[in-house]
Amino acid sequence: MAENITDAMELVNRFNLAQLRHEAHMADVRGRPDWDDYGYWTWYKEIVETAIQIKIATAPKPVVRYGYVDLQSVRDHADIVAILQDYGIKLTKAGKNFKGLCPFHTEKTPSFMVYADQNRYHCYGCQAHGDFIDLIMKLDNVGFREAVAKC
Repeated sequence: MAENITDAMELVNRFNLAQLRHEAHMADVRGRPDWDDYGYWTWYKEIVETAIQIKIATAPKPVVRYGYVDLQSVRDHADIVAILQDYGIKLTKAGKNFKGLCPFHTEKTPSFMVYADQNRYHCYGCQAHGDFIDLIMKLDNVGFREAVAKC
């Protein structure tokens, strides 16, 4: 167990949250039960999931005082993929990015791309784009302050 924590801490220091999620996805893809190295990929996925939990738990929390919000710490702490999943928007991995059906217009073929490493999105159907704050503003129909407060 202690060596798992050590390995997970090494990944925490090496990757950001989006990269860790990508590593977990790749462990799923590579870890096929009929492959010889299935045990390795199962072990690696556990290490990566532990690293994700550590990264989230140790992330600096935004500084919030009455009338003041440290916007940079909000941006550093936010995860657009998690925000979209909280809204019930299903995303699938597309390389290092994610894609899904756009929440802003009706479509059958996914044209909504999420660039997790940049915390940004773009819909190639309706041309909606922006960062996670713009996303919350548009989904909830609220202003900038209310959107930042929801992060």
